[in-house]
Amino acid sequence: MASLIQIESEDKFAQTIRSIFREELSFLTTKETAQRFLSRQEVATLLKISLPTLNEYTHKGIIKGSRVGSRVLYDEAQIRESVKDIPTLKYRRR
Repeated sequence: MASLIQIESEDKFAQTIRSIFREELSFLTTKETAQRFLSRQEVATLLKISLPTLNEYTHKGIIKGSRVGSRVLYDEAQIRESVKDIPTLKYRRR
C-alpha cells in the first residue's frame, strides 16, 4: 500500500505538524477583536450627549452599562450597536 506522506524522521514530522497548528491557531486568535470598555465621560463625548442624558438612556435600557465597583463602564461594540438601533422620527412626522 502506498503512503501519501513521506516521513523523513519523527522529529521533522512533529516539527511540521507543530508549525501547521501554530499557523492555524494564529489565524483564529487574530480574528477575535479585543473588547474595549469606555467610561461615562468617553461615551458621552463619543455620542455628543451630556452625562445626565447618558444616565437617562442607561436607566431606560437604550444603552447598556456594566457596574465595576463604583464605576459604570460601557462596551464600545454595544454602544455602536445601540446607536444603530435607535429609530429616527424626523422625517416620519407628517
